[in-house]
Amino acid sequence: MPHVTHCPHCQKPLQIPDGAAGKPMRCPFCKQLFAVRLVPAAAIGKPASDTGPREPVNGAAANVAPSIQRPRSSPLGAAAVSAPPAAKPPVTKSPTQCPSCKAKLPFGATACTDCGYLLQGDGMAIDAEGDPNLCPNPACGVANQPHDRVCRRCSSPLPPPAGTMLHGCYRIEKLIAIGGFGAVYLATDTKRNNLRVAIKDMICAEPQEYAVRLSFFQREAEILRQLANLPIVPKFHDFVRQGQTAYLVMEYIQGQDLLKLMESNENKPFALDQVIDWGKSICDVLLHMHKQSPPVVHRDVKPDNIMLLDDRRSIKMVDFGTARDMGKSEKARLAAKTRVYTDGYAPPEQIIGKPEARSDLFALAGTLYHLATGKAPEGVYTARELESQLNAANGPIAAGDRWFYELLKINLAEDLNDRYFSCQEFKVDLERRQVTKEIACPKCQALSPIRQPYCSKCAEPLTDPAPPCGHCGKEIRMGSRCCIFCGARVR
Repeated sequence: MPHVTHCPHCQKPLQIPDGAAGKPMRCPFCKQLFAVRLVPAAAIGKPASDTGPREPVNGAAANVAPSIQRPRSSPLGAAAVSAPPAAKPPVTKSPTQCPSCKAKLPFGATACTDCGYLLQGDGMAIDAEGDPNLCPNPACGVANQPHDRVCRRCSSPLPPPAGTMLHGCYRIEKLIAIGGFGAVYLATDTKRNNLRVAIKDMICAEPQEYAVRLSFFQREAEILRQLANLPIVPKFHDFVRQGQTAYLVMEYIQGQDLLKLMESNENKPFALDQVIDWGKSICDVLLHMHKQSPPVVHRDVKPDNIMLLDDRRSIKMVDFGTARDMGKSEKARLAAKTRVYTDGYAPPEQIIGKPEARSDLFALAGTLYHLATGKAPEGVYTARELESQLNAANGPIAAGDRWFYELLKINLAEDLNDRYFSCQEFKVDLERRQVTKEIACPKCQALSPIRQPYCSKCAEPLTDPAPPCGHCGKEIRMGSRCCIFCGARVR
């Protein structure tokens, strides 16, 4: 049976070869593009059956006067019945805007020409009712129908649609953001006077990854509990496990992250006074985390994870999913961790999987640099650029701001022993608006360079204790590059 379709523009029937379903085609009559939808040839209207004599055609018909022509009669002698009109096939709904990048789509398109986004695995368009359910699998990205729970292309689980009730009390209102590791929704807590909350959904398509992602979720819930008293951290409400997924319920933050704000404003930097105030607040959070036993390292401080509230001054730190403790034993602290980092904000030791508390200071310095200049940091190369600018006779840095960029340069150092030792030290210099360079010995009052482990005059310890020497086990001080007892190299 031949494949036949109608052009949705001029309604003329067209014969289509096999395998053309769902593909774009240009009508040879009206030259318009449309998505092919096949119908059986039998669906195309045919004239009614005729058992009466046929009129002569061509030359024979020319000898018959129009006045004596009569309509053909039906077999029953009734008046002639005209053939029913051909049924019009339903026109495929085609989106005009890419659900991913919002670019304009030509009629009948099966993929976005700007970003390559697939509209549907089978080439059909999304229903007009409801927003498309986007597949969270970064290797897929298909826009599924709003009611679908499994991706039609790769079979990955899809986030629940609006109106879904979770745990009997959380009603999903809308999707806020989605990525390869999870989705965040705005929801209503029906048991707390319809309180608006944010729900982080652990989307896990691979069963073998479930245990790893669940541990990240549980760790984030515990960290939010520990930071409950800090005003710039979202309040933790609940942690729910259902089947092969988990949900983290927390305070809903109404605002926009600092990176998007800068990008929407042509990467214009924020006022330096405001950046300094934000830096002090972030130091409070990191200091609280680093004082835990064992210390907890954030590992992903960056503008994307800082939300600016509607008052345009207050901030909230979000996404503690990458934070982890460094381990209780020396062996656990020195063992390589899962490599989690963002290029430009992560120091060398974190990139190789061995972060520590001073790694967060590197990321904080990179974040403040980005906010104050509008330029993304490039790790240790940014420190070298700042050093060059600070040493230049007529450099671009204003005299009153030199202390700030010198502080950033120090904490973007490649060697972690050249950075500040704690967030407390970082915050003190932000408050004083100067870089501390010397410290008095508590015993002899002699001045020694800041962060030098022992007094230059009397050898009195000047810095806090560090983990014991891995070779001889004796106590050493922060900033020591070698053990003073056995001479072993210290990290």
